[in-house]
Amino acid sequence: MSIKRIVMSKRNRKIKQRALFAEQQKEEVLNSMLQFSRMRFKKFDEIILQLYLEADLSGFFADRRVARVYECFLTVPAKTKAVERAIMKNVFVHLHRHSLLFSGEDYIQTAYNMFRFRAHWKNDVFEWKPYEKRGAEQIGELADYLFCLYPVPQFLYKAFFETTNTSFIDWFIHIGTGKKVKDLANMPIPFTQKMGNYFLQVQNKFSIAEGLRWAQVRGLGGDEKLAERIAWSWIGRKNYEHEVFWESFIRTVVNGGMFNHEQLTQLIDYVREMKRENGSYSLKGRTLQSLLRQSDEWHERSLEVRGIRTWSASGLYGYKLEKKLETVKMEELTGSKLLVQEGRTMKHCVATYVHQCVTGKTAIFSMRKYSMDLQTETLATIEVSLSLRRVVQAKAKMNRKISDEARKHLDEWAKKNDLSVSPYL
Repeated sequence: MSIKRIVMSKRNRKIKQRALFAEQQKEEVLNSMLQFSRMRFKKFDEIILQLYLEADLSGFFADRRVARVYECFLTVPAKTKAVERAIMKNVFVHLHRHSLLFSGEDYIQTAYNMFRFRAHWKNDVFEWKPYEKRGAEQIGELADYLFCLYPVPQFLYKAFFETTNTSFIDWFIHIGTGKKVKDLANMPIPFTQKMGNYFLQVQNKFSIAEGLRWAQVRGLGGDEKLAERIAWSWIGRKNYEHEVFWESFIRTVVNGGMFNHEQLTQLIDYVREMKRENGSYSLKGRTLQSLLRQSDEWHERSLEVRGIRTWSASGLYGYKLEKKLETVKMEELTGSKLLVQEGRTMKHCVATYVHQCVTGKTAIFSMRKYSMDLQTETLATIEVSLSLRRVVQAKAKMNRKISDEARKHLDEWAKKNDLSVSPYL
């Protein structure tokens, strides 16, 4: 055998050995994952214990429950790490064994938030066992047990799902201990006692931020229909900048008397853009009728957009339904020229949403019908709030209500993307 063949033979053996070793490692990992998979569904408290002991379970973070518990342990301050982690571990194990609060990532968030506010607990969590059979009801039951001496409006229980705004939890505890709404801390808008009374009447269909806005409109004299429309609009989900200005806007609408509520969205778009372009823009001396007239004129001009802008796609799934010779598609619009074209086709103001799209707050989709690969009709223009993961607008031509056919496609697409849908479309 030649030296060259000997060298090649040794090289081939090494390659085979490496491949065999890699295959063995792969098999070990698969066996480990299988063993873990069997264990995690039967004894998730064992996983909580392993994470408490700082075991590396990063390979199993595809199960978001594991990742979420890991993140909870990471948040414990270094100064009190040992004691805090031990208490958290014991609380988590108890809640897992006696409830459904560890059956999903969102529920784990509620357990974590209740743990963070344990200085306000009225009862011993280790003596709690739920009566309710469903996880959502168990959350409310535990919150009442730990924090409440008095009833709390149902919508405020959503505070425990929060990942950032702990003020909402403070409000829940404040009201649950019988304190007055007007004394709530960190209230982001000017709040009167009358608004506070309405705040206690907010329905569970609203988020907490929307409920706050609903109570504000009612407290300023707006009727229930107007309050709902504003709560479900951009104003109900915006941050809390320029609140004095936006209160003056709400007052203008309330005092303006009856008008077509379908115009409210366009009016808000107009005023919002005026304020964005000019920070000193004021509503002083303007009536509702003058604002509506200026809004109409602005929407006519907005069919032309200066400059060409593009932005990244939102990452939401598309949609395509084929029926015989027709196909319905949901197509995301990722450029200012596309918005202008959509606005011209549908005769509405979608072209003014460039800024919201560029900043990643909004995604705009066009629902289109095709026949033989040729577009025959645009069924709807759709706005999605990416932070809320909600379809906040869907308009047919000239801002009319979308058809039943379009609504059916919209609901299917929203479900596929785990999006909620505003009741006011």
